Amino acid sequence: MIKWCEEVLKEELLEYNLQMENICNLDKYDNYISEKVLSILLKWACYGQHISGITMGREKIAEIPKAWLKAHLIIVVKRDFDYSDYWNFARLLEVVVETLPELKDAILSLNSETTDQDLIDIINDYK
Repeated sequence: MIKWCEEVLKEELLEYNLQMENICNLDKYDNYISEKVLSILLKWACYGQHISGITMGREKIAEIPKAWLKAHLIIVVKRDFDYSDYWNFARLLEVVVETLPELKDAILSLNSETTDQDLIDIINDYK
């Protein structure tokens, strides 16, 4: 399953002329391309149901230079990520706590006005 996930991700990245081994240099690319790649990786890390894809997405996100990731994560999440879904939101918080814990409160605030009890429970779990 891991090989299949890697092949699918490679194809998605090639759409932006990026090789998987260049993710560690994502900060050197145009922000449009880099943010699209981050969006793809977040979907792998957070939307999936299979641990292989989730793990691969998280490992690739961990390769992104932290300063660039910190500057662009919230932008990409607000623009491209379905954080109103409780599964996605919980996985996103896991990624943030693992990679950029200083952004946890900013991510939590994205759903601060929610009335969805599942999201409220997740927010309370992470406070």
